[in-house]
Amino acid sequence: MDFYLNQVLHAFASMDARLLGELLDPDQTYQEVAQPVFVKKMEEIFEEFRKDGDEYIEVETGNCCELNCNPDLIRTAYRFVGNKTRNYLDFRFILEPTADLKDHCIKDIFECSFLRCHQRRDWYGIQVSLWICDDEKPGFYLSPDEVIYTEIALKAEQEILEGRDCFDLDEVQLWLDKYRSTFDFISHTHSENPGRILRWNSFLYFFEGFENYISFFRKWQNSLVVEAWRKDLDLPEEVLMEVIMDGEKIIIEEGHEYVYYLLDEKDGYRIPYHLKPITGKGADTFSGTWAWFRSRQEPLVKKYYALTECETTQYLESWEVADPESRLKSLTFHWEIREMAKNRGAEIPFGLGMGSQNHL
Repeated sequence: MDFYLNQVLHAFASMDARLLGELLDPDQTYQEVAQPVFVKKMEEIFEEFRKDGDEYIEVETGNCCELNCNPDLIRTAYRFVGNKTRNYLDFRFILEPTADLKDHCIKDIFECSFLRCHQRRDWYGIQVSLWICDDEKPGFYLSPDEVIYTEIALKAEQEILEGRDCFDLDEVQLWLDKYRSTFDFISHTHSENPGRILRWNSFLYFFEGFENYISFFRKWQNSLVVEAWRKDLDLPEEVLMEVIMDGEKIIIEEGHEYVYYLLDEKDGYRIPYHLKPITGKGADTFSGTWAWFRSRQEPLVKKYYALTECETTQYLESWEVADPESRLKSLTFHWEIREMAKNRGAEIPFGLGMGSQNHL
């Protein structure tokens, strides 16, 4: 029974994209894309599983619980789980019995957001998604210029990513200059058609990310932090607070508050981008000053910490701030709270800290 279906499940379990391509019907679409595109996407996902340390994928049976999703079709679904990471991918299989009722034909495979496993495990890792762009779907129209710039964008992204252990800012700047016209065309077209998800979007966001980091490093180089670090100044607390908050202002405005808990000494306090460290020019200056900055910032944050233990817990559990942990590591955050309390006539003792039971 189910010889064909079990072969396909085995291809998933062994992360064998070649076998999957041989088994799936080349004339059908899967998750709205042609079979070769679907197989190529799965090959990329299998490679990510392997890079993360998985040797094979375990197949867990389940059912789709979204009754509004193709209610007339069989609700069979499978969870594919990495044997080491426990990262997983949920797919619904649209099945039809064969004429002899001894096997099943697979009419479609697509991601399932409401899968319930028959025997759920105690824990899972990260859910993996199969990203399908609009221009990968059959019949989607792109203008001739869009086709050309798509190919340029894909080539450009491959060019900057392949064979690199790091992103050197000199090379990054040359790459940005080389593909500026491509970015300008894509950015303009994207703004006119914001609803489309195209293959060039990754190039667009990649390009914008580099420009953001270059802006961040440039501002950091001109900060009071770098000036004090270079001169090795022994500053009084009042002046040091101004220096620290100047650096924090740049971090906050440029959207890099995660650096408070991401950077590591063993990595040289390097900011990673697409899992590769950024080096050269302003990136070197930032990494060189980070230990100086943090060693002076942390005692000030501890001294002027403005939340009680209860308030801290409530703040961390709220959904009002995207990255609450990073805010708690900022002197600017606690100083602003104290200023607001002062303006309304409330007194916050210095050195309140997380262990205090005092309230505003």
